[in-house]
Amino acid sequence: MSYDLYFYKRKNSNLTESQIAEYLTNNLTSTSESDTQWFVENEDTETYFSFDQNEPETDEESIELFENFTDFDNTHFTFNLNYLRPDFFGQFAFEFVDKFIKDLDLFVLNPQSTTDPDNPLKPKENELYENWSETNSRNSANFFKEYGLEFYPLEKSNDFYNYNRNKSLLQEKLGDNYYVPKLYLFKRKSDGQIVTICTWTEHIPKVFPPADYYLLTKKYKKLFRTVEEAGLISSDTFKNRFGSFLDNFEFKNCKIIHPDKAEKVKDIFNSTKIEFKLADFFERMQFEKLVNVKPNE
Repeated sequence: MSYDLYFYKRKNSNLTESQIAEYLTNNLTSTSESDTQWFVENEDTETYFSFDQNEPETDEESIELFENFTDFDNTHFTFNLNYLRPDFFGQFAFEFVDKFIKDLDLFVLNPQSTTDPDNPLKPKENELYENWSETNSRNSANFFKEYGLEFYPLEKSNDFYNYNRNKSLLQEKLGDNYYVPKLYLFKRKSDGQIVTICTWTEHIPKVFPPADYYLLTKKYKKLFRTVEEAGLISSDTFKNRFGSFLDNFEFKNCKIIHPDKAEKVKDIFNSTKIEFKLADFFERMQFEKLVNVKPNE
C-alpha cells in the first residue's frame, strides 16, 4: 500500500532522463546498488522513500494512461512512499520532492489527487505532503486493527523526529568533546506503552533530549576487578540524581552536561542503582507499525 507519483516535463523541454538521474545521484544518498533506483534512508530518523527510473510503457492501456498527453512528455521517473507510517515519513520525503519538482521544472501525475488524478499538474508547496498525510491518516485508521498498528500521538512523534533529524547538525556544532545521542522508541512489555529511551555511557559530556527512560552503561574499578553494568533508570530518577549537574541546551527541552560537571558526577553515576533491564521490560518499536491516528470504531 503506497503513494506513487509520476513526473512529466513540458513538450518543449530539453531536460533528459540522464540529467534527471544525475540530479538524483548528486542530491540523494542512495543505499540501492541499482542505477535506476534511488532508495533513500536516514539513519538517524529511520525514514525512507524511493525514486525509480522506469522503461517506457508498451501496452496500449498504459500508453493511454501515462504517455498520451498533448502538452507533456513522461520522464519515466516515479516516486514511492508507503502508507501506514508516522506522519514524519512524509515530512522527510516531500521536502525533497518539492525541491526536485521546482529545480527541474517538473509536473506531477498524482493518481491519489482529490482534484485531478488524470493529468500532470504543477503542485503547490506542501500540497503533495498534505495529500499523502491525509490519505495516510485515513488508511492508518481504517487498517489499524487488521495490520496490528500502534498509536503514538502526533506531537510526541514530531518532537521525536525533529530531535533525531537535527542530531548530526548538533553533533557537528558541539564537536568531539560532547556526544549527541540518538533517541529511540521502545514498547513497554507490561502495558504496551510506547516510550522514549536515551543512552548515557560512562558519564561522558553529552546532550540529553527529553526521554522516559535513560539507559546507563557503567564501567568502573571496584577492588581488583572492572565492573561493567548496563540498565535503565526512569526520567524521575534521572532528574533527581543528575538534574543539578545539567544546564539548559539550545534545542527544544534538551539539557547538556559539560566536561567539568561530567567528571564531578562520576561517583553518583557509578553508584546509581539500575531499575530495569532493557530486554526484560522493553522491546524495540518498529516504525512499520507506528501511526499517529487511532483506529476507526
